[in-house]
Amino acid sequence: MKTVAKRRPAKATDTFWGKVTMKLKKLATHIEQSKGPSMSIDDLDYRWVDDRIRFMEYESYKLTKDEMIKANNLWNDYK
Repeated sequence: MKTVAKRRPAKATDTFWGKVTMKLKKLATHIEQSKGPSMSIDDLDYRWVDDRIRFMEYESYKLTKDEMIKANNLWNDYK
């Protein structure tokens, strides 16, 4: 008799958008490290990334194509 494998519950990071959110969090960290302690909390790049993270986590927001392109450009600038 075969045993049925139990499926583990899906984590938030297992989905495509969960992975995108984690990548945005890494981008925010890289921006903070790149700018150092003198970074303004109102820095445009950091604020844009932080807002997208907040939208995705709390409002189930999905990035548009233009936002994905901007995030990719920021990733290339700060990574």
